Amino acid sequence: MADNLVMEEREESMVSPTGSRPFLRSAHFLRPSVTSIAGPVAAPAPSLESPTPSAAKPKELSFKVNFLGWRIPQEKWKTWVDQMHSPHHSTWRKSGIYDAVVSSKCCIHRHQDLIFNLVDKWCPSTNTMVFPWGEATLTLEDAAVLGGFSVLGQSVLAPSPEDGKSQEVMQKLLDARSAICKTNAGNAEPYMWIAEFMGSGSEIEHEAFLAYWLSRFVFPFSGKNIIRRVFPISVRLARGTKIALGPAVLAGIYKSLTLLKVAVAAARMASAQSQDGDFKILASAPLALVQVWAWERFPSLRPRKPVCVGENEPRLARWSNSKKSNIEDILVKIDSAGEEFQWRPYTTTAGNAVLKMNYYKDGEYWAVVGSDMDEDLEGMVRFLRASELVGLEEDCIEQYLPHRVAMQFGMDQDLPGHVLRVNANADVAWRDYIRPIGDAKIYVPPRLFEADVTTRYFKWWRKMNLGRRKKNTWDGSVEEATKDEFVPPPPVQSTSSSSNEKGSCNKGSKRKYVESSWDYDSGDSLSDHGFEKTVPESSSMANHETNWSGGGGGGGGGDMSFEAHGFGLEERVKTIEKLCALLKSGKINLPLIQSVT
Repeated sequence: MADNLVMEEREESMVSPTGSRPFLRSAHFLRPSVTSIAGPVAAPAPSLESPTPSAAKPKELSFKVNFLGWRIPQEKWKTWVDQMHSPHHSTWRKSGIYDAVVSSKCCIHRHQDLIFNLVDKWCPSTNTMVFPWGEATLTLEDAAVLGGFSVLGQSVLAPSPEDGKSQEVMQKLLDARSAICKTNAGNAEPYMWIAEFMGSGSEIEHEAFLAYWLSRFVFPFSGKNIIRRVFPISVRLARGTKIALGPAVLAGIYKSLTLLKVAVAAARMASAQSQDGDFKILASAPLALVQVWAWERFPSLRPRKPVCVGENEPRLARWSNSKKSNIEDILVKIDSAGEEFQWRPYTTTAGNAVLKMNYYKDGEYWAVVGSDMDEDLEGMVRFLRASELVGLEEDCIEQYLPHRVAMQFGMDQDLPGHVLRVNANADVAWRDYIRPIGDAKIYVPPRLFEADVTTRYFKWWRKMNLGRRKKNTWDGSVEEATKDEFVPPPPVQSTSSSSNEKGSCNKGSKRKYVESSWDYDSGDSLSDHGFEKTVPESSSMANHETNWSGGGGGGGGGDMSFEAHGFGLEERVKTIEKLCALLKSGKINLPLIQSVT
């Protein structure tokens, strides 16, 4: 569990994410952060880390993925959206789903190689993608801007309203579903649902429309059914009640990425040992958002230049109908993208996204936090604060750790601290998500500000990556990596005082250059220091974490402690490892997700 404070300000020695001459300035960090490299730093877990270049590519493996959540909108659905827009668009805006509903008309063609290259970078213990140049991930901001989903409002698990009218609508939806199931072998198939309600003039057509949208584009757990559990949500949305769909959708995306990670790992193990790894897996989250997230942030991976969109069009429309491009060496482009990666694409691109994120100004400022703050600011605080995300699927609770990717919000990056899990059940996790804000005011960076990292973070990340020169292969053996198997951060550039300034919008961030106390170009790695796993008996965290600690060595010297797994690491990682072993032995088979109703 994170505390109620979101951020902190302090003067630190900073460098650019890809290396520069150190400078002192007042910096702003998301909590919790660690101010000593010897402290309890929450490093990405080494379990299921990225494969070696010699490992089989996903398209060469013997497994199939059914992307249940990747929907290509049918013309009849587009027509229904247009029909419902005029009488109900004001309700959609009130309930915070306008962009999300309109986005369902967009067609995002799947680039499967790109998706699986990102899956290879996925770390299940942190819900982030781990690149040679840093961490990044889909955040609540991405769910709000790209998906159009609100991060405020009631839980998706809240029951339907208890008033008589709402209960009557609920019963009519259930009766309609039962009637369709009786005539179609127990399935309430979407095409029959749309035939029943589209243009019918039924008094529950709007609720039925929203139930279709939720079942097909938001929570597509079943490819053949309009699912019952979305009915309470559709009833509330139809009455203008705001529902926090954003955290629920993001939880589903995290879960599906972890599931794909497991599938690829299991298939590689089977392939390496010449075993039968032919199985199928169901990915039920709207993973098109992952692909668009990559297009927004990796310019070299884009199929084309994004189109400009109008003020009333959703951000996703920039990429609608983009054809799959034949991009070669995707992994190389991803691993070498430290310089080009767009940490804040939504504030630098002209169009409606900038206008809607009106809490970002040309200059920095401190916003007062209180019960009367506007929803835009409250939503931004949700973006920035570590919490638990509650999904609609059973037992879907995922940890959200924005302090690991602070630069995506224009905040500076320091060593990420531990966040204890608060996931005993969905109610407890939801209370963690909506807990009070402890800050009296929140720092809002300039719209075009480019954040930096502390010198200790830069050093820590480089050493951690170099330490992976000895790494586990997918068949369980250990091999010495060659120089070609690791792409280090770009070489440090010699910069002058004037070339390091970031423009007039970087107010309040004057830099004072200082002499570095360590060598940026040090080639030391953890393996060079002979690190061993130790758990200090005196530590209060002895039962929860594993430290990599070791003595002497050059290039930075002194004792250091690198945590490999993280404090309170969820049982999910252990489960993943056991699952891989079971898949390898043939004792269980996928799919891992069953259809729900």
